[in-house]
Amino acid sequence: MDTKKCSKCGEIKARSEFSPRKSRRNGLQSWCKVCMRQSARESYHRNPEKHKDYSRRYREDNKERVAARDKAYAKANPEKRRSWARKDAAKRKAAKLNAKGSHTAEQLKARFDYHGNKCVYCDSTENLHADHQIPLSRGGANFASNMVPACASCNCSKGAKTPEEFLVQQFNTAMEKLING
Repeated sequence: MDTKKCSKCGEIKARSEFSPRKSRRNGLQSWCKVCMRQSARESYHRNPEKHKDYSRRYREDNKERVAARDKAYAKANPEKRRSWARKDAAKRKAAKLNAKGSHTAEQLKARFDYHGNKCVYCDSTENLHADHQIPLSRGGANFASNMVPACASCNCSKGAKTPEEFLVQQFNTAMEKLING
């Protein structure tokens, strides 16, 4: 028998669509994975504080297990981990500065595509960052419309300057190099 009927939705599905459960005679949950996820999602939305409290207590009670799991994940997924860390830092900074708006990864990708996936300041395609054209510290929003691709060098050099201030600084630096040799 390669199929099983979900007792929640009533659909007949492949046995692989059910999670294991040792206490059951057939070794499988009575609800399919889709129904289990939907039930968990609904439970969370009914009482998010209860679930957050449970998660917090679990992390406190299982510090070594959680640390080992996180370390293994970070080792297996270094690029994802770095990407998440950058996104988390950017979100914290925007929240700290009470910046209006937010953006999705898809919106940011569309902005990068719009600008040809190159730095808007020097045309480099290497190590691109998402730059807030009007800096958050100067009242800029965290909407995708305020984001442009900038290489790491330009983004770090620009700091809290407006694009105009940054380009004037770049021009002056180039002129000084020409004059001074």
